Amino acid sequence: MKAAKWIGAAVIGAAIIYGLYTNAAVTAAAIGAVLVLGFLYVYFIYFGRPNHVAGLDEITDHKWHTVDLGETTVSADGSSYAMFVRRGTSNNLVIHFSGGGACWDGETAARPIKPIGAVRGYTRDLKMFYFNSLTRLFPAALAGMANRRDTTNAFRDWNFVFVPYSTGDMHVGDTTNTYSHNGKTITIHHNGRNNCKAVLDWVYANFPAADKVMVSGESAGAWASACYVPQIADHYTDAKLYCLSDGAGIVTERWRDIVDTTWKADSAKTLGFDIGTDLYEDALLHRSDGATRTIKYLHSNTLYDDTLTRFGAALNHTSTETDGFIDDWAANTRASITRLDQSGLHYNFFLTDWGHKPGKHTTEHTLTTNEFYNKCTADGVLFSAWIKRNVIDDEDLSLGHELLASTTRARRPS
Repeated sequence: MKAAKWIGAAVIGAAIIYGLYTNAAVTAAAIGAVLVLGFLYVYFIYFGRPNHVAGLDEITDHKWHTVDLGETTVSADGSSYAMFVRRGTSNNLVIHFSGGGACWDGETAARPIKPIGAVRGYTRDLKMFYFNSLTRLFPAALAGMANRRDTTNAFRDWNFVFVPYSTGDMHVGDTTNTYSHNGKTITIHHNGRNNCKAVLDWVYANFPAADKVMVSGESAGAWASACYVPQIADHYTDAKLYCLSDGAGIVTERWRDIVDTTWKADSAKTLGFDIGTDLYEDALLHRSDGATRTIKYLHSNTLYDDTLTRFGAALNHTSTETDGFIDDWAANTRASITRLDQSGLHYNFFLTDWGHKPGKHTTEHTLTTNEFYNKCTADGVLFSAWIKRNVIDDEDLSLGHELLASTTRARRPS
């Protein structure tokens, strides 16, 4: 198969060279037309919105579908919001919260994530902070756990609800703010809570029961998974509940002010926990609602996460001129995982330094719905296998114990 691809590429390359040699203008025009048509196909068709449905009973295939959720939902810039669903063949359900940064002041609100920004490549100081509208990457670019074509994927037959993120508030905000930056004003609809409520209302109506429910999330969605899984567990009382938080963990004294004052999340009332300095750890350990729930928590991090380290530096106004901000984040992550592992919760972790880039001193950010799902390892075990053993096989497995050994640089504000 590889040989055939190389032969095909060689034939095409030779044809292009011959064409340029014999009639450069015509050949160049043809190549340009192909590139333009290819771009239009990718942008408007491949990354186009899946067909719209109102309810699960309209879905007869296993493709993605778009669900519009009404006037209470909106993206940060005021544009429309929607969720995506794919019907499975089992009675199991994934509710997956997307990532996509955050904004909390004028400087961050003025820097939404744009496709052109990717051309700049990696910089130690963040240049873009959040999605302010539904990106065309949803859900066509999903891979890993969301890849139904992969016959090795243990979740390919599960029903899959994808909760997009375009409000800059970890999916929990409930306010509209006007920020100022360089003489300009930016209006941001931090509408995460209402968007999620509409999603979950639809989910409960269309999936009234399930055998197993996985509440998962990546990056900002990883925090959201921990925030919302207790509420979801209260609905699916007869199901086995799992919470997978992939790429969560930043220590800062600013969490309470940002979450409750800036985003108006009203965390004690609506989320049921007290905010301290580690929002993910607090969501698990500092519950204030008093309810007893049976939830298996799964937590994954790479040790030098190239995104969380930079968000941590931005939140704490920490210098990025040396590797210190990365090593401090890694130490805090080790310490937090250790506390959670010793807390008595049903908690298993996946900690790895796989793919470490010495020059940048970074590792990948998230693993769940991208190519690293079947590549990244900890203690020689694939990330995908770790999830399968914990959820499908109901084994208790934590990986990366040796990486927890050094916590001497951890800095947890009091």
